[in-house]
Amino acid sequence: MLPFLVFSVLSGSIDSLPPDGPYLIYEDDAVVARWVNTEDRTEGQIVFEPENFDQLPEFASFRPEMVDVTRDFAPQLDIRFEGVSRVAALSDIHGQFDTGLKLLQANGIIDDNQHWAFGDGHLVIVGDIFDRGDQVTELLWLIHNLQIEAERSGGRVHFLLGNHETMTLEGDERYLNQKYRVTSGMTGKFYHELYGPNAYLGRWLRTLPLAVEINGTVYIHGGLSRAMVREVSSIDRLNELYHEHLIDSDDLDEVIGGSSRLHMLYGREGPLWYRGYFSRNSFTVKDLNFVLKKIGAQRIVVGHTSFTAVQGFYDNRVIAVDSSIKFGGVGEILLMVDNDYFRGTISGDRIPLESSPTK
Repeated sequence: MLPFLVFSVLSGSIDSLPPDGPYLIYEDDAVVARWVNTEDRTEGQIVFEPENFDQLPEFASFRPEMVDVTRDFAPQLDIRFEGVSRVAALSDIHGQFDTGLKLLQANGIIDDNQHWAFGDGHLVIVGDIFDRGDQVTELLWLIHNLQIEAERSGGRVHFLLGNHETMTLEGDERYLNQKYRVTSGMTGKFYHELYGPNAYLGRWLRTLPLAVEINGTVYIHGGLSRAMVREVSSIDRLNELYHEHLIDSDDLDEVIGGSSRLHMLYGREGPLWYRGYFSRNSFTVKDLNFVLKKIGAQRIVVGHTSFTAVQGFYDNRVIAVDSSIKFGGVGEILLMVDNDYFRGTISGDRIPLESSPTK
């Protein structure tokens, strides 16, 4: 269905939402900032230049001074880090900006003004900012800003691509919140075009990795199956294959159908969709030992599979950080401080992470 036909059939449940945007689009010799006033179904736009910034509406997290439209959008190649004393990780926020914000503030990652407060620590967002919720754009700009601020302080923010980032970039809108169907309709663009190669956020997303390793722990959205690491045992190579073949392909089905390795990379045994660590019938300690040895890691941290809290498995050699933030108002963050692991709650409490029983 064409985007300009979609918004007219939507209900009025989104009337109280703030403006959506901005979407910065490279058009000819200018960058245009576009936004949608969801309440009255109108669109605004300006040429994105400092003299026009006062014409922008107030957004929850967008800060124009943090945007450099001339920046080099090179893929992130440095994905291995050692000697990091503090690491925080969460995943599957799915448009729940307010909940994500509370978690980050309560656990000392950011301050009350959304500025980086974690010093030389690393924050890992283990995929799935997109879909379901209605504040995806706000989360993206927040993460974008924190990446810049963290590096200035000697820290890092790693935003890993999950299956929902991949789905969005490939035009799969099955889980898209209705707010963004309005945005699509008002701008006359399919949603994925707002994150295309000619969009600032689209170019930024295309630089992000699939996996990183910090202090011997691999962070990846779904996980790494035994079958996957037989095919590709290097997270560097996984990142390369993902960016070379799974984004902006003319025919994704044809691409993955022509290669068993790529078919697995995008399939249920691949790093975007895998849930096998938590299946009693398909994964064992022996399998985990094999996977960790193949990738040269001590531990794996994943999202994608939802629990009610951050949970450890296999003596905390697998840690699941999808704590159901997607439902709003609930959730936890994993905190690693000097090799001790904690569950950080939305009220700021720290609970030692204990491993769940495994077979």
